[in-house]
Amino acid sequence: MNDHIKKKFPDQIKAIQAMLQNDATFREICGEYEEMCTWLACQDRAGPRPSKEYDDAYELMQNLEDEIQKALKEAGF
Repeated sequence: MNDHIKKKFPDQIKAIQAMLQNDATFREICGEYEEMCTWLACQDRAGPRPSKEYDDAYELMQNLEDEIQKALKEAGF
């Protein structure tokens, strides 16, 4: 598990670790989430340059957060 997920879901780390081991779809969602967060962080460091690409990536990151939360809830966590 990478830093972005730990920061966003600090109270659910054990549940996330368990799901990462047992659910390929969940692993994929988490991988995409980490990728989006990393890309957005790099863009933030590059300076203020709002763009459609940035906005789309931010929206995708939020959607992935929702999917992670939904998957955890459906798994009973």
